Amino acid sequence: MGPIENEEKLDDVMASYKNIREALSGLSDIITINFNEKDFYHAAAVDNLKALHDNVLEILKASFTPREIRMRLREVEYDEKEAEQVFPL
Repeated sequence: MGPIENEEKLDDVMASYKNIREALSGLSDIITINFNEKDFYHAAAVDNLKALHDNVLEILKASFTPREIRMRLREVEYDEKEAEQVFPL
């Protein structure tokens, strides 16, 4: 795969990552609305959403070089701040 094709593929993957992150954030909002934060189901659901987010990042890291990922993640860095609030480390 040439550099241009790889760049286009990475663009597509990063767009998908952003969509997945937004969907996970939306699900977190729904969980927060429907369950008290002290409820076991709330904690379990948030843990599972965080695990999904972390696994998406691991797949991304396995698919592209760390440099490519770092460059792209910088482009969506402000969105990552939101993800950190929803999925605290």
